[in-house]
Amino acid sequence: MAGKKRVLLSLLEENEGLARLLAQELAKSGLDVQTHFWDAAPDAMTWGNVARELATCHAWVIAGSDFSDRDVRASLALAALGAQAEAGNGFPILLSPSGAVPDMASLPTPLRDAEAFKNGLGAKVAVRANTFKPIQPAYRLKPHALGRLGLWFETGPVDDFWQGAFFASGTAGADTGVPTAHGVGPIGTIPEKCTLHYPVQGMKLTIRDVECEGWGVKNVLNAGISYYVRVPACPDVLSFGPFPEEDEAELYTLTLV
Repeated sequence: MAGKKRVLLSLLEENEGLARLLAQELAKSGLDVQTHFWDAAPDAMTWGNVARELATCHAWVIAGSDFSDRDVRASLALAALGAQAEAGNGFPILLSPSGAVPDMASLPTPLRDAEAFKNGLGAKVAVRANTFKPIQPAYRLKPHALGRLGLWFETGPVDDFWQGAFFASGTAGADTGVPTAHGVGPIGTIPEKCTLHYPVQGMKLTIRDVECEGWGVKNVLNAGISYYVRVPACPDVLSFGPFPEEDEAELYTLTLV
């Protein structure tokens, strides 16, 4: 197994036969394959475990027939976002659809650069795993699955500094996708206590036709300090970035369903 690129194979349906078939194909291409069945249950937050597993992998293969279910899309998007936070943008994600190939442009933003293949999967995954070179964006964005503490998003700059931070999110037709708590602290750890400078809550705005709520602070963020926001459930859409000054908002926007 030494020297082999490690690949995680996620099956959206519990199909033992398909799992064995795909795992064998990937193994024949010289890959170290770890296989599991996907759990999209919102309360389980098992996508967090998958994101940590992907941090040790060189590619992710998602196989199945249903890429339209909201819980499936949201949990896959959060796991992909976590993997990209650890490995860098461009982390190889390959889809092996059992049915029709999904409309890639309609997938959640973290899955938008994935590639779908009906044939020759093993060779294509091996090429991606062996040639992956991470792309570092200008921002940090990482989801945290903290069980009873809920879903948190961590954001901040990579090399520069932000004079404050802003985060907005929402879910069409529901209020479960808006922020409920926030904080500022060292990278990688939700702060137990912190001092917020000029905190803002409850700003109403529309992002891609979804009614959202924005929160923010004026604390200075750098590569070692992050802004943390808790959201009860995965939102449809979110935007984040430095705190807007004089209506000039330079925010990054992602869809997660």
